[in-house]
Amino acid sequence: MSVDDVVRAVAESALSVDERLGFLELCEARSAEELLADRDRVEAHRRSIESAVGSGADIEGELADRIAHALGFLLTDAARWSFVERRVLAGAVEYFIQSDDADGDLRSDHGLEDDARVVAAVCDALDRNDLATRLRP
Repeated sequence: MSVDDVVRAVAESALSVDERLGFLELCEARSAEELLADRDRVEAHRRSIESAVGSGADIEGELADRIAHALGFLLTDAARWSFVERRVLAGAVEYFIQSDDADGDLRSDHGLEDDARVVAAVCDALDRNDLATRLRP
């Protein structure tokens, strides 16, 4: 996958301009080993969301679970991804972990929808549509 392929896949995704720009800023170079270590960060963020849900926050915990599952699966295959694909995956991880993104994760019951769109765009770009978390209408 070339940089042009990634840019095209993200540009053709359902991301808003703010989501797209925020995501692309987070796409940094990472080794396969660093991405494997990111599984713990993804899981820790999922647990923090689960804890907030348990404390009565109006957040879609199930959506966080689905996002974390997709990222975890992609991260487990870190060694298979090219340099550019690892950058894209790193961007998705950082976008999910960052609570104050285009739509703050813990601020509303729709706070994780932008994260789901970013992960879906990355799944599409990595030709892993089967893992994409699609939003229900």
